Amino acid sequence: MSKFFKLLKFVIKTRVSNTMLAILLIVILYSIFTGLEIMKSGIKIETKIPEYYAVAYATFFMVFSSFSGGLAVLKSDRDYLFMLPIKKSQLIISLFIAQIVILGTAIIAFVGFYLPFLELNVWDIIISFVLFILFITSLSTYVGDLQTTRRAIIAVLLALWGISPYFGFKFSPTGIFFGYPLYGILVLFPATIISMIFTVRKLASVSLEYQRSLSREGNAEFKDLLRFSKYSGIKALYYLNIMYITISGRSGGMGYGIKYFSNRIKLRTLLVYLSVLSAVYCIAVWKIFLPYAQTASIIITIFSISFFYSFTQSSISNERPWLSFTSVDPGEYLSHLSLSKTIATFIITLPLIIANALLYFVGGKAALSQVPTLAIAFPSILIISFYIVSRFNIIPQIKEEGVMPGQMRGRQMFFAIPIYVVIIVSLISSFNIVWGSIISMILFIIAIACFLNKKIWREAAFSLVENGYT
Repeated sequence: MSKFFKLLKFVIKTRVSNTMLAILLIVILYSIFTGLEIMKSGIKIETKIPEYYAVAYATFFMVFSSFSGGLAVLKSDRDYLFMLPIKKSQLIISLFIAQIVILGTAIIAFVGFYLPFLELNVWDIIISFVLFILFITSLSTYVGDLQTTRRAIIAVLLALWGISPYFGFKFSPTGIFFGYPLYGILVLFPATIISMIFTVRKLASVSLEYQRSLSREGNAEFKDLLRFSKYSGIKALYYLNIMYITISGRSGGMGYGIKYFSNRIKLRTLLVYLSVLSAVYCIAVWKIFLPYAQTASIIITIFSISFFYSFTQSSISNERPWLSFTSVDPGEYLSHLSLSKTIATFIITLPLIIANALLYFVGGKAALSQVPTLAIAFPSILIISFYIVSRFNIIPQIKEEGVMPGQMRGRQMFFAIPIYVVIIVSLISSFNIVWGSIISMILFIIAIACFLNKKIWREAAFSLVENGYT
């Protein structure tokens, strides 16, 4: 048994740094003690803003774990751990428990932060969180092996199910965070059992030999070739990043395809899909939720910018300095890379911007408040964040397609800060569009100054190389 605990400790330490773990534990302890003090004082929270945020974060974990899930396997596992004479059952159980610990800690840190304001009793909190953590972990382990289309469908369904308490539907895994603890537990209990059964069956059928062979195989494949006969240098960079959107990430689990996927889609095709979704959003708010136009526009804005931000900024992990920095000045390359990604992101958010503007003319005047956030603040923060991510090496480079690049580190927490900036601007705009517009313009000016300073971009490029980018 001591060997098993040593193995488990090793697995956990390879996945999360001491700094990151300390930050998460501090947040958890803060939540606990704040909750106890509020309970003792008898303070009543009149606003439902904490409930909205708690449901949003819980839904994010559900969607992220299902779409980009899989039992986490690192490069160190493949090169070292899988080669040791360890029992298959102990290794699999260690990997799964480590995933429970890491996901559970992250969930408690981000969602638990709002618990003190939800007026729940201790047993409701304990039971719900245990079930929710097991449900999320089993989702990430099992669903991550499915085909991309199936994972996308499941992720969309889970997103709708997760935010359903906003619209009065109580039977949701996130129900406890919106004042429906009993209904949330009644849903989570069978959902967790079913998902765990599927996960246990999958883990029991894993073949380590099969996993070893697959972990060395890449899965980044493009069906169509791009031709740059008319473009060169910076023009080619803009052509690639504006005309085509590259969606990449990691999926899969033990033995069944630890895959690094990289798919390219034409911007105009994606624009059609997003236009349809924006039209559905506009019509739904207009016909059904017009009195709640402000809340709906804030929720959709936050989800949209979080999704687009993740894919846009994480693209830096795919950069290859040996190729890009030798063909163009490194500082010039990085600055124009950030601008091209920002332009593409702005274009695909245009349907949502137009939808919010149209809602203004049909009675949902509050929806207009999100236009400055989407049109000015978000593109500006993308450029600023792109510099920060590259300068401080927040995201490790993906060097091999079959495995994850490294552990969760404390500095990666800074990756989320720009999202909070945009969320704050979004909330300010919803209360006072003038102040929201002013702050958005300030961010725009900072972004322009940042983009024009090639010196800081050159330093960022050198920083990437110094921190292991090749």
